[in-house]
Amino acid sequence: MKTKVNLFKVIFFISLLMASCVAEVSLSNENTIQSLTITKGGITKEFSIVENSISGIVESTFELEDINLNVSIPKGATINPDPATIKSINGPLTFVVTAENGDVKNYNVDIKREPSTDNFILEVNVKTPNLLLSADIDNEKGLITKRIPESNDLKDLNVEIKFSKYATIIPDPKTIRDYSEPVNFTVTSESGVEKSYQVKFEHMNFTVSRSCSETNASKWFGGDNRTNAPDLLAFDRNVGTGQTVIVDKNLVPSAFSINLLEGFAYYDGKQKYNKPVTLKLIIKDASFNVLATTTTIVPEYFDGGLVPFDLQKLNLYLEAKKAYSFYWYLVDGEKLGVSSASSGDINAGSGFCYNSGYSGESRISRNNSLENASVWYKHEWHFNIALEGKE
Repeated sequence: MKTKVNLFKVIFFISLLMASCVAEVSLSNENTIQSLTITKGGITKEFSIVENSISGIVESTFELEDINLNVSIPKGATINPDPATIKSINGPLTFVVTAENGDVKNYNVDIKREPSTDNFILEVNVKTPNLLLSADIDNEKGLITKRIPESNDLKDLNVEIKFSKYATIIPDPKTIRDYSEPVNFTVTSESGVEKSYQVKFEHMNFTVSRSCSETNASKWFGGDNRTNAPDLLAFDRNVGTGQTVIVDKNLVPSAFSINLLEGFAYYDGKQKYNKPVTLKLIIKDASFNVLATTTTIVPEYFDGGLVPFDLQKLNLYLEAKKAYSFYWYLVDGEKLGVSSASSGDINAGSGFCYNSGYSGESRISRNNSLENASVWYKHEWHFNIALEGKE
């Protein structure tokens, strides 16, 4: 019996020893990086692995920032640092892969971005107290130009220059304020390729004048004292006129004029007013934001003709090819009850004089005014105006 017990103990010990050996043998010694990819913006790059080195060069446009790094290793192995924590590569990396059995292998990763060849000036902005002016850039000729309103000193300009990423520029634009003479810049790409630019600013000093004088129609302008007009109360309404202005070159306007066919008078009674009245001008951009307002006095005994508004102190700048809306009306026209007539052209055409006209009507009884955008609407006529300024 004792012999059988001893035999059982021997067999049990041998079984434990074999199980231990099997457990040791089952631990993997695999510690290789099987693949490495970088994904950015939907694009994935895979890199070759040679022994314990991973290297490669990506295009200059493939930024090695804000990336997702994916590294495949054998099951049971670990890697340090964790690839998921690496969001940018700006130099060599080392990954340590540890097998299940503890064996360690180091991998050197050297992935670079190809140096950029871009050497362009992208933007040149002139910051004035009232405006931000963008210069015109001819990359082919290396010429940057802009005509600046005369109110700005060319010897003391605040100019911001934006250029290609990774490129350098000399001289440093932040050190230059005097542009009374052309200024030369050299932009050098990351790859070492140079490109020369000349910045040339001039004052807008060409005086220009445009007018629209073709007249074949007239529209009520001002107040209304009629007591028997349909759907109207006397001394209740005020009618204004407007015109869209589009210039073909950038313009600093100095004067804007409208044409009234006659002096102000009461419709009922036909009595001339023969006193000074005030007209208001509202200027809006293409989004109908108010850019400026001003007034002018129409003298007593005015009998028709051009009525000018002085714009010189408004520091306005009209950009070429953009639409601006000019609205004018008689101040207190409802209470005054006097009217004139805005002259216009009903014919179709193209160019400066044939943009959209506007009309507006306010009423005291409706508690609105010609200051409200909702009372204005497009009119099919083109009204007579004149515009002066400098290009």
